[in-house]
Amino acid sequence: MLVNLIEVKISEKEALKSLLKKVPLLSKVIQFNNSIKDLKLKYVEYKILKYKINKIENDILKSEYRIILLNTYTGHAKVIDDVPSTVKRYIAKDCVEKSKINDCILKSNVIEEIEKKYRKYDNEKLILSDVYSIYKAYWTCNYNGKNIFLDA
Repeated sequence: MLVNLIEVKISEKEALKSLLKKVPLLSKVIQFNNSIKDLKLKYVEYKILKYKINKIENDILKSEYRIILLNTYTGHAKVIDDVPSTVKRYIAKDCVEKSKINDCILKSNVIEEIEKKYRKYDNEKLILSDVYSIYKAYWTCNYNGKNIFLDA
């Protein structure tokens, strides 16, 4: 499928080195140097939510835009200033990580983030103007039965 993708900056070899650094030395010694298995490139979907804020100052209607980045895999919402730069790429559907969080919790996380950041806009109207998806790549591997993630 053709998607907007944040470009991959770390090669497989560099990812393997970084993952080996993440594993504690004592863990390597006790577990008789178990190796990292199943190094794969996985993609996580992020939703970009653009909100339009209408407010009235001195009898003039002013509009501002705010952007929220929502990780659909973990449910974490974050207010950002600019949308990350993306490229259009084809990825396989089986490489996309499915969301662990249901939609009701995702919506509540976004509402909490809006309330936390925009308390000063109580009298103004927040309007959801645009929603679209981008994908971010992660290197994943299995080490001694545990999944380890690394930004790509």
